[in-house]
Amino acid sequence: MLTSNVFASTIDKIDVIDNNTIQITASKDVEFSDSFVEWDIKVLKDINVSYSALDSNNSKKVVLNLSDDLLANNSYSLITVLWAKGNIDFKIWDYLEWEITNPSLKLWEEGIEKINIIDSKTLELYYNYDLNDNMFEFKILSDVVTSWLFSKWNNIVDLGIKWNLEKESDYILMILNLEDTNNNVLVFDEDLYDFSTTSDLIIDTQEADIVLAAAKDEEPAKWNITEVAQNVQEIPDTGSATWVLVLLTIIVNIGFFLRKKIIK
Repeated sequence: MLTSNVFASTIDKIDVIDNNTIQITASKDVEFSDSFVEWDIKVLKDINVSYSALDSNNSKKVVLNLSDDLLANNSYSLITVLWAKGNIDFKIWDYLEWEITNPSLKLWEEGIEKINIIDSKTLELYYNYDLNDNMFEFKILSDVVTSWLFSKWNNIVDLGIKWNLEKESDYILMILNLEDTNNNVLVFDEDLYDFSTTSDLIIDTQEADIVLAAAKDEEPAKWNITEVAQNVQEIPDTGSATWVLVLLTIIVNIGFFLRKKIIK
């Protein structure tokens, strides 16, 4: 019989090294290997909803204004937190202005029927039932692709970001799986950790060139990090199922996350 021990640990600090690297410091009881670490860590951009209100002429319609722009060819998850029901996952392709129906909404459920993207910062939500409140709270999250993990026999890991972090933006770190040097699955006191970037975020131009090349469907240049090549662990290739798991995990955990924030 194979067994694995589960240890309670904490994340003490999250530092943004540059637009492509996050440094995660765990509690001192944790030690990571310098050769291989089993991991599944997600970084989500938290897009702030600056304004939301019920349409004065339509009790099934809510208008949202965002502080950040939605980007083409990105996937998003809109989660209703308070005073309404329903969530919707949507992907923006080459054009921002279009209407997206909610394929996951069941006939007998109350929720978001469709979303209309007016522009990069304005959304219209259409519900399949009448709303009574005029105050709402929503979360809009987008997935930030991670690419590698680096550690060196201590309680610190560096997480590589494939698509650049943006200046003065809010993010959420979600640890789905992380093991120590003895292959013990680490259990942390929280599942979600928020962090922000500043206006003086360091820009790694070498990595930015790689990302730009990938965006243009060109062959990315090779990294000049031969001295640490053996210590870099690639992210597991789990395909589309990973994104589905992430969204389900977010929906389950977001309530607890916000409740802790409100209590604090």
